[in-house]
Amino acid sequence: MDNAWENFLEAIAALMSKALTDKETENVIAGFNNFQQRLQRLSSHNLQRLNLEITQSAKTAKKCKHDGKTCTQNVTRGFLKTWVVAYLIKYAIGVLPSLLKGKVFKNPSILKKSGGSDTIGFAFFLSSFLSAYKLVLCAMRKIRPDHDGDRLNAFVAGSVAGLTLALDKNKSRRTALTLYLFTRSIQFASSYAMKRWAEHRQAKNASNRQSLRDDEKSHDSQALVTKNRWDDILAKIMTSSAATVVMSLTAAVNIYSCVVEPDAMPRSYYNFIMQHSGLPQKFGPMFPPLVETFQSQFNLLKDGPGGFDNIGIPEGVTSHDFIAKNISPNIATLFPPGIHHDYQCCALLHPLYGCKRHAVDTFTGEFGRALKMYGTLNAIVMMVFQHKKIVSDPVKSVKHYVKSTIRSCFFLACYVLACFYIPCLSRRILGRESNINYILNGLVAGTAVLIEAPGRQMELALYCLPRALETSWKLLMKRGLVRNIKNGDIALFSASMGVLMTLYQNEPSVINKHYLTVLTRIFGRN
Repeated sequence: MDNAWENFLEAIAALMSKALTDKETENVIAGFNNFQQRLQRLSSHNLQRLNLEITQSAKTAKKCKHDGKTCTQNVTRGFLKTWVVAYLIKYAIGVLPSLLKGKVFKNPSILKKSGGSDTIGFAFFLSSFLSAYKLVLCAMRKIRPDHDGDRLNAFVAGSVAGLTLALDKNKSRRTALTLYLFTRSIQFASSYAMKRWAEHRQAKNASNRQSLRDDEKSHDSQALVTKNRWDDILAKIMTSSAATVVMSLTAAVNIYSCVVEPDAMPRSYYNFIMQHSGLPQKFGPMFPPLVETFQSQFNLLKDGPGGFDNIGIPEGVTSHDFIAKNISPNIATLFPPGIHHDYQCCALLHPLYGCKRHAVDTFTGEFGRALKMYGTLNAIVMMVFQHKKIVSDPVKSVKHYVKSTIRSCFFLACYVLACFYIPCLSRRILGRESNINYILNGLVAGTAVLIEAPGRQMELALYCLPRALETSWKLLMKRGLVRNIKNGDIALFSASMGVLMTLYQNEPSVINKHYLTVLTRIFGRN
């Protein structure tokens, strides 16, 4: 390039020499030389600046993984795409039940109502949350260009994006979202902690084995075999029993509240549990007064002296006559003539049968209800997500469907049986009415999760955990031990998203495969 430029200048100088004197020619040539030097300096400076810009762009592109899009495009497209998808999904969820039941054809206004302000607001919240996360993450990377990794970047971005929960005006939905993501952040953070602990143990064991190899006195190859340390055994126990422990603790809280203090439990979950007990179906409009009578009598007996004489029904006296004379003539109409219960609370919990007959009725009744629920649910899941397996191997798919459905029904039937039959046994052992009766039954019921497939055990426990957390908070509030904090749900949601997004960006291996797929589809590569 420089040679070509010099040849060009020499050609111009040769032509000018024909028209100029020697002195004028020397001045012109000197001017060209100065001009050449300035051009070279400017070119060199521009090339250096261009190279620096390219390098910085490359660094930015390497930091931000949204290939083919600028940061602004990534945020804008994320907002618009999420709003449309969230609106359509929320609208479909609102319309589908009415469509299946035929209500839409009788009342077409449901179609318009389902797409109203609540659906629009929910879609706006989700799209704002996603775009805020992308925006803050890109901004953090530009503010901190020399920091490798995205731990702080992702935590700040997730926490700031979590503040958009304030845009959702539906309080119950905000609570549900917060508790759900809080439990998931705990799950994945625990998985990360267990992973790091395992790495530490492996490094320690490797060091111990190396020490044995270096020991000149160790000539026996058996000396290189290291036994499991106490922390290895503890980690194995924690991993294998985590789902059972969580399920038992959540069941203890939920069942206690359901039977003794139902006002502390979310109404929808209370109705769900009671429907599976079979009691509302049996007693219809008399079920609420029956529950109120049981609770008042339980509190009365709990605060009184123990012993069969105080909590039992005398031998030879029918339950109908005892309840009519001592508790409520109206409730006594529910009792068949001639039936006798040993204990007053047993009579009020299952008026139609004695304890053993009630246990059989509870198990068989719940198995049938569970069969309807799991049969339909598993069929839908299999047809939607496993249709290729059905086509390739229909016999195996049907066998798996039948086995999975029966297994889940057996789990739920045992769970409900323990919830409503264990109190009958424990009050005979304790000889008094106590809250322990309705905590112990939940602890035992939770162990029924061991019947389920190992891959489903933790999922079932985590399904119950948000309800148990909300119920526990309300029970503590009733006792004056805690109080609500204004916008506390937003703060908890924000912190949960900070943890969750930190793990998603930096430690995706600790996130359940199913949820990792969902997160990747929602947030993409950032």
